[in-house]
Amino acid sequence: MRLVSLLTFLMLLPAASAQLPAKAPAQPVLVELFTSQSCSSCPPAEALFAKYAKRSDLVALEWHVDYWDSLQVSGAGRWKDPYSSSAWTERQRAYNRAIRGGDGIYTPQAVVGGNMEATGFDWGAIERMIGTAAKAPPKVTLAATRTTDIRFKATGAPKDAEALLVTFRLDAATDVKGGENKGRKLNSAHIVTGARRLGAGPAFSVPLPAQGEGCALLIQPKMPGPVLAAAYCP
Repeated sequence: MRLVSLLTFLMLLPAASAQLPAKAPAQPVLVELFTSQSCSSCPPAEALFAKYAKRSDLVALEWHVDYWDSLQVSGAGRWKDPYSSSAWTERQRAYNRAIRGGDGIYTPQAVVGGNMEATGFDWGAIERMIGTAAKAPPKVTLAATRTTDIRFKATGAPKDAEALLVTFRLDAATDVKGGENKGRKLNSAHIVTGARRLGAGPAFSVPLPAQGEGCALLIQPKMPGPVLAAAYCP
């Protein structure tokens, strides 16, 4: 009798297991790099982020700042990063005010999840922060569909959260002719070319990215703030 009961119990195990609720898929973690083509210590960080750009568990973005553009290097002159923007510099300042308590800035700087930072080529520190961000329960779920445009649905977004549409070049190679990296050919991935606020709401429609470009949607409280959700455009 006991043997029959045990066999019955073992036969029911697969069925019971099959009825367990499926684990929700992890949300991608946003990793941002603040960099410049005029910064001699930035190429290793950009090489690391080129690898991050290929990972499905991350949304990786490069923001090229403009405060290196006016630096005069003896014997090499200046180099204006063609992807630099004062708006990207202000984004970095805002992060540092929130995370570090001051608006001092440096390159290369990595920001993970909107609330953690490290030197942009410090792989170990960045990986630890990615692990911390990945373990946090998702606050907002983003789902996207692609037809004649791209439509995002944000579930669980608080009223004070804003959507930011970020466009970026998938990759680029630049022959640098001045500054600290004079004579080098620099390769970059996911270089931000534009950022547009879409406001608050549960749904957003955005145009398809141009050839050679990609886009991502970020959900954050008013800048600066921790990232509630991030997703690439499909």
